[in-house]
Parts: sequence; C-alpha cells; structure tokens
Amino acid sequence: MKMKLLFWINVFMLHFGLSYYLKQKLDAEFTAIIDTPNKPKQMFLNQKIVDFRKTWYFHDHIKKTTVNPDLEYLSSFEKKYHIDLWKLALNERHFYRFNNFYKFTTNEILKFLEQECKLFEQILDEVKPDYFLTYDPPFHHQKLLMDLCKAKGIKVLCIFISRYKDKSIIAESGSTFDLPRNLDMIELNESEKNGLDEIMNESSYNALTKKWTNERNVSTSNKLKALTDYVLFSDSKNTQSNFTYYGRNKLKVIQDTISFYIKREWRSRYLEKNLKKVVDLDIPFVYYPLNIDAELTILHYAPFFTNQIEIIRHIAKSLPVDHMLYVKEHIHAVFRGWRETSQYKELIEIPNVVVIHPSYSSNELVKNSKLVITIRGTATIDAAYQNKPSIIFGDMAHDMLPSVYKIENLRDLPELIKTALRTPINSVYINKYLKLMKERTFDFNWWDYENKRNNQFYSGNILSDVEYQENDVKEFFDNNKEIFETLANAHLSKIE
Repeated sequence: MKMKLLFWINVFMLHFGLSYYLKQKLDAEFTAIIDTPNKPKQMFLNQKIVDFRKTWYFHDHIKKTTVNPDLEYLSSFEKKYHIDLWKLALNERHFYRFNNFYKFTTNEILKFLEQECKLFEQILDEVKPDYFLTYDPPFHHQKLLMDLCKAKGIKVLCIFISRYKDKSIIAESGSTFDLPRNLDMIELNESEKNGLDEIMNESSYNALTKKWTNERNVSTSNKLKALTDYVLFSDSKNTQSNFTYYGRNKLKVIQDTISFYIKREWRSRYLEKNLKKVVDLDIPFVYYPLNIDAELTILHYAPFFTNQIEIIRHIAKSLPVDHMLYVKEHIHAVFRGWRETSQYKELIEIPNVVVIHPSYSSNELVKNSKLVITIRGTATIDAAYQNKPSIIFGDMAHDMLPSVYKIENLRDLPELIKTALRTPINSVYINKYLKLMKERTFDFNWWDYENKRNNQFYSGNILSDVEYQENDVKEFFDNNKEIFETLANAHLSKIE
C-alpha cells in the first residue's frame, strides 16, 4: 500500500516545489490543500508539474453565510480533539486587533471555524495521510489543521526557522523542535566543547535577519509597479471568496497604504526624537527586546501573553530596586509601520524603564545586561551564548537550558527574577544544545528563499495576487534545484 502525503501549498511556493522534487524520489500518493488568492489559483487548477491525486482549494469551502454556527458540533470538536478554538480565533490577526478593513462578528468567526473543522475532518478521513507537510503556520486555519493532524496521530513534518546559523529544522512542535529535554544525557567530545566558539565566530542570526531586512527594502519604482498592477489588474473576487480580503476595495487599500507610510514616517520621527540612542551600560539593568505584535511567534506560541505593554509593566514592578529595565523596539517593526506613539509614551512614562531606539545593538544590550526577559525572542539564545540568564513567557526549543526560566504565573515573576539573577551559568549546556541543533538542522536559508520567491513571482516584490505562469514556476524550481533537493532529502530522512 502506497504511503500517503498531504501538502499545505500557498503562494510561498515552498511546498509546491518540495512536492515536485519528492515526487521524483518517492513512490507515494500526493494530495494537497491549496490556499491562494484567485489569480495564482488559476495556475494550480491547470498545472502539470505535480500529479496530485486530489486537491482541495481551501477558500472554495469557507463561505460567508447567515446560517447560525453549529455550537454543538464545535463544542464536541473541542472535546474530541482537545483543541481550543477561541484561542486560535482570537490570535488570528485577520479576525481581531490587526485588521484595518473588516470587523468580523462572533457568528462569522464561529461559522468559519465550523466550516474549517468539517473540511479538515473530511479531508483527513478521506485521505488518511501518513504525513502532513507544512511550515510554521502563520494563520489560525493552518495551525488548526496541524493540531488536528497531531490529535489524529498523523505525523507532521513542519519546517521551522531553527535560529541556529541560517539553517532550518523539520519537527512536529515549534515549541520544542522535538528535541530531547534532558541535556544531562548529551555527551560532548573535545571538538564539540568548542561549539559555542564556532557560532560566535560565524554570522549570527541577528546578522542574517539584518541582511534580510536590507534586501526586503523595496524601491520606489517597485512600489509604483505593484500599485499600478493592483489598481489595473487586481481580482475583486477575492473580497467575496477569501476572508483575508474581506472589506478591501481598491480605494480603501490605496488610502490605507498612504496612511501607513504617513504614520510610519511620523512614528519614525517620534522614535528619533524620544527613544534613547545612548544608554548607560554600567548600571545594573534587565533587557527586554520587544516582539512584533502581529506575528506567530507570540500569537501561536504565547497566546495568553500578547499585551506587551502590560507585560513590561509587570516586569518593571518585579525588578530589584537597584535595577532598571531597558526596552528596545524590534528592528523589523518598521515593516508593520512601528507602534502607535501612544504605546511608546506609555513605556517612557514608567519610571524605571528606558526605551531604546531600534538601531541600538541588541548584542551590546545582551552582553551588558544582568538578565534578558522576553515573551519569546531570539535574544534569549544570544543570552545563553553570553552566559546570561533569561526568562521567557512562551515555549521555546532551548528552554531546556538551565539558564532559561519560564514564567507560568505572573505572581511568581519577582521571585523568578531574583532566582535568575543569582544562579550561576554553566556554559557546557549551551554547547550540548548546539550539538543537538547541528545534528538535526539542514541547509535551508529561509530569508534567501523568500527573497528569491518575491523576485520571481511578486509584482514589484510586493503584490502576491498575480497570475503565475506554469513555465515560470517550473523554471523557478529548476533554477533552484539545489535548494529543493536539499529540502526533499531532509524530508526523506524523516519519512519512515
């Protein structure tokens, strides 16, 4: 009996390319759920690149309706699979807090959840896949399917950014990367005891993301091209058939885009004027790097700690009296237009908080801090490299390190900070963690791939709802054969 694989495919094109190369290496039954806007969908409807036994077009099955949601079904679904649906829905950036175009009603959200749950149950019952292949899910429906597969005992092969060099990792859990949780069981040889030196001497994760940031800056000419193509050729059907487009029309999108750039410029000036570019590194301080609010790193992995302003207040209340809290804005927040100035003002007004400009070196702050605290940020890995303790609010793969403390109850925060500050750090554990990552990661640079995809397909490197030509897609896969071959081989090593 043939092995059965189910792919999640969208305009990221990663898993379409992966399916193309796996098809050449594996005699298995391939099926796919395709989640795209209308224009790219046309290519998938007619493509001959990969012979899927069956495909489902996600948004064809998720419709706006006046029919009341079946709460009895949704309740039984939650109990059967132990999946908290409101936790997924309220951390969906299209449904709540971050949508400038449409306010979803309670019934609309529940009805969408009902349709998604029934669709995914039907697909999994029909296909009975051995493996579900996807990447770290940015949206609630992708995570819903991933969680449902786990509940049904279907093996999930999910690609995650490892934060170890420029490599990626395939695992079921983005919280643990499926790593063993007891580092005392890991033995190091003499060369492996120098793993930290190897990391510190190579390009850091921060350097890689900085490079991605620079490459992602879109020229004015590309912005104009994307705008022109949107105005002249965009598909208005998306606003009726795809809930991520609800409330959008060309005028509103143009107005919102203009407003975005005006607000970003205004906020940039505020940051230049009010956030610190020179700070005292000699006084005792705790470092808190802000996460970007509307990103999966918080929404999916720390779903009950999404109000960062309030979190920072709690930390400030919990500090020893002789310590300050240094808060730095995330450099990538520029792509979200920065925060509202009122939020920065709230932080600045906290007496023992210093708010630092995003251009300031995070590495310097980690290096000179007494403790790093973040909801769920990579600065905690940098802290481990620097023999600094850290506290996190969400699950992370490296939280098995003795120097990483996890907050379970806010009432415990003052005592946990004191414990972290006085506990000595044993650097051997970070080398053991690096050994695990070296053994389990593979060469796939997420940021380079994303830039390649944007350059190849997106109008002006921005607009994704464009027509994809099958020949261009095939050429992209062939031109990037080394990337996709590596990706396919990494998955084959996981398939039993």
